[in-house]
Amino acid sequence: MARADTLCSQSLLEAGERPLERPLGGEPGDVKTQFVTREGTYRLMTLSEYSRPNRVGYQTQGQTPPQVRVSLVTLPDQGERICFNHGRELYVYVYKGIKKAADLSKPLEKKVYKGTNPTCHDFNVASASNESVSLLIGFSTGQIQLIDPIKKELNKLFNEERLIDKSRVTCLRWVPGSRSLFLAAHASGQLYVYNEELPCGSAAPHYQPFKAGEGFSVSTCKTKSTRNPLFRWLLGTGSAINELAFSPNGSQLAIVSQDGLLRVFQYDSMELLGTARSYFGGLLCVAWSGDGRLIAVGGEDDLVTVYSMEQKRVIGRAQGHRSWVASVAFDWFLEAESCYRLGSVGHDTQLCLWELPEDALTPSKPRVKRRSDPLQLVGTPACPRLDECPVLEPLVCKKIAHERLTALVFRPDCIITACQDGYVYTWARPPS
Repeated sequence: MARADTLCSQSLLEAGERPLERPLGGEPGDVKTQFVTREGTYRLMTLSEYSRPNRVGYQTQGQTPPQVRVSLVTLPDQGERICFNHGRELYVYVYKGIKKAADLSKPLEKKVYKGTNPTCHDFNVASASNESVSLLIGFSTGQIQLIDPIKKELNKLFNEERLIDKSRVTCLRWVPGSRSLFLAAHASGQLYVYNEELPCGSAAPHYQPFKAGEGFSVSTCKTKSTRNPLFRWLLGTGSAINELAFSPNGSQLAIVSQDGLLRVFQYDSMELLGTARSYFGGLLCVAWSGDGRLIAVGGEDDLVTVYSMEQKRVIGRAQGHRSWVASVAFDWFLEAESCYRLGSVGHDTQLCLWELPEDALTPSKPRVKRRSDPLQLVGTPACPRLDECPVLEPLVCKKIAHERLTALVFRPDCIITACQDGYVYTWARPPS
């Protein structure tokens, strides 16, 4: 079986390593502050580090705090804004990237919540301007808040009385191109479509069937006047939805759930286009390639699985992590006709990079076994056995933190990572 590092044009060099001056959290020890790829050396920018202003770790009592997530938005003439959550707090800063040191003394927004924790957030790219930007925030108790960290005037609450859903909000996404529509996924396995310009009802909503398909159903509210939610999607048997991702052109929606399934829908028509399954355990994260041809998912099987939209099958599994994969992303800025760059971070504190060569996308005829149990997907195109599809070996697999890693974002001049102790790090790309 061919290895990814022999298929792609150049092999990678070993990265330099040295102990950090300040441990990232947990036990002290060596973590990598740089790593080398065929395009050059990526370096940790120690001054471009974002965290709570006093840099003191947040101590939680009792339950495990929500995963630290990162959201970014680019304003027309004012650069970027970054949002991240940590424990019961949420921060918005001017993101200066690799150009200037982070100024932690001047957050644009700092919120400390009582009785609930922020779990996810998303900026509205379509409506963002130099004077205003809409930011959605989801909470562990089910509510959703809409604020404007620039104008400060906007403050709306959805599902305030938890009449729509009482479970944790797991992911929020603005509908691409829309200034008002957004999706809210919950741990209940339900996904809701909201219009931020409409109110929520004063009583629990009553639903009527709208559409159904294999393993999913869509309902609308029975109301005399239009109210939120506009639609309710139920996936499978109610396993938690863990993440949503729209395709680059905004027409398709990929959803991963705790039942181990990736479901891909044509969003407007609500048609199921394809499915894939983890080797075992839940799927936690999902991302699209820049051309919309591939979807990568990661989860509790410690693997990154790559699904082809054209072939409607799994075309590769990437092995390298030793624990759950928390975030996965394609590096759109390095996508070429001959190769895709893919990255992931996990609870094993490692950053892994892979390259997927174009010839891996060549259609083939995978061996399909007939089985008496229609729910048993192992050994099918949706979940091939490990000896039935290419296994990618990591080009880079480096320990970059002491706490579990939770977020990975590729930007034109840097890579952004975050870990559970509330630190957001910037890695400068090699000079061009």
